[in-house]
Amino acid sequence: RETEILFSSYKQPNRKEMTSEKIKGLVAATVTPMKANGEVNLPALDSYVKHLEKQGLAGVFVNGTTGEGLLMTSDERKAVAEAWMAYKDKFKVMVHVGGTSYAAAVDLARHAEKIGADAISAMGPCFLPPSRAEELVAFNKIVAAAAPGTPFYYYHIPGTSHVNVSMLDFLKLGEKEIPTLRGIKYTTYDSMTMQECIAYRGGYYDILHGHDETILTGLMLGATGGVGTSYSVTGELYNKLLDTFWAGDLAGAVKLQEKAVEFIRVLIKYENSVVGIKAILQVMGVDCGPVRLPMRNLTPDRMKALEADLRAIGWI
Repeated sequence: RETEILFSSYKQPNRKEMTSEKIKGLVAATVTPMKANGEVNLPALDSYVKHLEKQGLAGVFVNGTTGEGLLMTSDERKAVAEAWMAYKDKFKVMVHVGGTSYAAAVDLARHAEKIGADAISAMGPCFLPPSRAEELVAFNKIVAAAAPGTPFYYYHIPGTSHVNVSMLDFLKLGEKEIPTLRGIKYTTYDSMTMQECIAYRGGYYDILHGHDETILTGLMLGATGGVGTSYSVTGELYNKLLDTFWAGDLAGAVKLQEKAVEFIRVLIKYENSVVGIKAILQVMGVDCGPVRLPMRNLTPDRMKALEADLRAIGWI
């Protein structure tokens, strides 16, 4: 019976009744605090949130790549999402529910809607990834249908998921099949297709820029918001960049992007951005613990080198 419900068709609601305005500003792809033994450390969220408040964020993106979502159990992901809801008065809360099993993703989507998440998101399944928009839309239709009252954002990150389907094709088919489709978390360097997605249907969909180091490109193409790993630390700088761009000072915005790129270079120098952001937070006095296997945590010597690099660019 549940399979029948999952695959059943449903009527597309009136577009004006469907969702809210586009997200404007920065959404931090949050880390998941963990203990030394690898267990999730929910009490550590409080100090992390106090730090995030200083960054001037519009929202948080929970249990995504930066949050090590696919390395956690469904129960852990639910617990983390519930913990973030305590801070819903401070940020919009977007919950990533994707995975390789649509049944597990359905369970997470239902849970996210039950606890009142502002939006849900799902990346394409990274095991036996689909190569056509038809299968990708069919997969996400089932997931989104489990949260019929919550805006759905597809999470396009082909460098990680290896799902490299045209997002314009996804929108064209998805608008017919996924009533709650609101937009895309767009994390790839294909700016041509991004521009087409932003312009599609007169700019109806919310295309959130996913690469911090090129957010200025996204803004110039028409994006109004971005989701990024570095915003846990760089929010103040990037908000200045946004304000400068929206004030019409492109040259000033370029200079600020250059400053941001200096930081991103350090971030990705140390293993990857997930390892790097947790290590940088620790250097800045916000201890969110280690990353989980199969990622590798920094040695004490590498932590010293990271701190030296941050000092060299005037970050600390």
